[in-house]
This record gives sequence, structure tokens and C-alpha cells, in this order.
Amino acid sequence: MGSTREQILQYISINPGITFRRLVDELGMGIGNVQYHLHVLEKRGLIVSKKMGGKRYLFPKNFEGKYEPLLRAISTETQRKILLLLSEGEKNQSEISSTLKLSPATINYHTKQMEKLGLIKRNRRGREVIYQPNFDIETLVRVISEYRPKLWDKLADKLIDMMVEIKGEGE
Repeated sequence: MGSTREQILQYISINPGITFRRLVDELGMGIGNVQYHLHVLEKRGLIVSKKMGGKRYLFPKNFEGKYEPLLRAISTETQRKILLLLSEGEKNQSEISSTLKLSPATINYHTKQMEKLGLIKRNRRGREVIYQPNFDIETLVRVISEYRPKLWDKLADKLIDMMVEIKGEGE
């Protein structure tokens, strides 16, 4: 099976953005044992940890290039909403604008920011601009759910409200 350190490293690689507490719980190891091995792994440059909102998130060594833009984007509510909407599939600017009830100018600003971060792609189809996700959707969902669980509940409530509203308009 390999050493404890290898097991921890492999688990973080499979579950980027996992919190320290969840790692301890899921591996069923002692806190001190995990802390020791994480310290060694971080010192050797094999993992990166980031503290946000009072929690410690663990990422494989390629974190900077791969996950930093995602974390930056989800720290902004509008960008978080757009990413979640795009996780369902590509959307044009008017679809995003009407779903989120935000002006096209606001959508344009935030999509440009996320395009610079490499999280979305913009394609022209005639006069229409289509936005496509360019991120790992599973990682987005995990990082958002770990990042702020209360936020996740709030987003779920808003999604439910939106779905009820859409269904009501269709009747």
C-alpha cells in the first residue's frame, strides 16, 4: 500500500482542495500524524496549502497554475454564479444575464476577468458571444462546498428558488 506519506500525497492529488479536517476524517488517521506528514510534504514542495476562511486547503504541487485562478474567481459572488451556471454547459451572454438578473455590462466585465484567468472560453457565433467552461467542474463543486458551506446552502436555496420561478413561468 505504501507509506503513510505516500497515501496522504495520493489522496490530496485525487482530491485537490480538500480541507485538513476532511483529510484527517477520510483517512482515519490521527491529527498529529497527518500534520507531521503534511509538513514534510510541503517542505519538499510536493503539496501546497492555502488558508482561507479559517480552513486549510491542500493541493498537489501544481496548485499555482491550476487551482489559484479558480479560487480567485469563486471569491467573487458574481463570478461564482457564472461559473456554476457554465458548469451546466455553454451559455450566451443574454442567457447568463437573464438567469442571474444582471446587466450585460456586468456579465461582460466578469466574463473578461475569468477569461484572463483561463477559466472560460469566449467564442463568436455570428453576433452572439458564447461562453464555455474551461475548468474541472468536480474541483469547482468541491472547492465551493468546502470553501464556505453556508455559501453552498445559500446557492442551493437560490437555485431552488430560480427553478421554482422558471417552472411557474412555464405554466
